[in-house]
Amino acid sequence: MEKLKQIKNLNDLKEFLILNKESIKRAALPITVAAALLLFWILGGSDKEALKEDAGKDVSDITVEENKETEEGENHESSDIYVDISGCVLNPGVYKVEAGTRLFQLIEKAGGITEDADIRELNRAEEVSDGQKVIIYSLNESQEVQHQGQSTEAGKVNINKADASELQTVPGIGPATAQKIIEYRQNNGRFNSLEDLKNVKGIGEKTFESMKEYITV
Repeated sequence: MEKLKQIKNLNDLKEFLILNKESIKRAALPITVAAALLLFWILGGSDKEALKEDAGKDVSDITVEENKETEEGENHESSDIYVDISGCVLNPGVYKVEAGTRLFQLIEKAGGITEDADIRELNRAEEVSDGQKVIIYSLNESQEVQHQGQSTEAGKVNINKADASELQTVPGIGPATAQKIIEYRQNNGRFNSLEDLKNVKGIGEKTFESMKEYITV
């Protein structure tokens, strides 16, 4: 206290601080430790570490992480597709499956096939697609379809049975349209009438009129 009374100006204060630096440090240390312990007790150990980590993050980093989590959630949702399966399965219906699901997995999800199912023409290893219609025919139905294909009028192409090369013999059907017809059959099942062909993208009324005399179902 006597030393403090002798301080009369700024120069005296500077000299006092320099000469008594060690004493000041020793006096301030207990106060600093006590303040640190109090802060640790208030925050708690785990909260303190979390606060330290968050304080080191930039706001843009946190935003990027949140956006990443949102995108991952959206990607997960978009990987689900819906497929309609009917015919000779135990539980026909529309099923929600993951993208990349194979036909045999879809059949298992539908309870499996019935005893009279005809699987000879099925490619059970193929991937199913979103919105696809899968029909599992019975042996009798398959024979009926084959009989219809064999009893077609001479010179006409059966749009339910013809492959790409046969479809291209019909006026107005090129390689691209032939492929669309085949994909339509795979996704929606057989054509029940000639007019159903107009449901294929790219085949309008005018195109249909030019080909209807050359095709059959």
